[in-house]
Amino acid sequence: MKKTFLALVALLLTITTYAQTKADQLNGIWTNEQQTIRIEFFKAPTGYAAKIVWLAEPNDEHGKPKLDSENPNAALRKNTLIGTTIIYNLKFDGKNSYKSGKIYAPRRGMIADCSIKVVSSTQMEITGKKGLFNDTKIWTRCK
Repeated sequence: MKKTFLALVALLLTITTYAQTKADQLNGIWTNEQQTIRIEFFKAPTGYAAKIVWLAEPNDEHGKPKLDSENPNAALRKNTLIGTTIIYNLKFDGKNSYKSGKIYAPRRGMIADCSIKVVSSTQMEITGKKGLFNDTKIWTRCK
C-alpha cells in the first residue's frame, strides 16, 4: 500500500513537471519577421504575457524614446513603448497552443483577441482577431 502510494505521488509529480515545462515553452525572447521588435514572454498571474524589450528604432524623430501615444487609456500615453505589455491572459491548452489572450497594437491603439501556436522550438504563429478580421504572423525565437 505504501509503495503504491509513493509510486502514485512520483507519477503525479512527473506529469505536473512535464505539463509546466511544456507550457513554459513560450517563455523567452521572440522577434517578428521584419526583426523590428522583440518581445519577452513570461508567466504572469493571469496567464502568459509578453512585453516589448527591444525596438529597431526605439527613438522618435527628436531622439527621445517612443511613447505609447495611441493608447486608448490617456493616462498610459506617456509610457515608453519599451516595457509595454502587448500580449496578456494567454492560457495554455495542454498541447502547443495558447488561447483566450489579448494583443495590444501600440501603433493603432487597438486591442484584439490573441492566440498562439508554437510550431517548433524556434517558431510560433501569433494570430490577432478583431471582429471578422484576423491576421497571423510568424515570430522567431531569439538566440
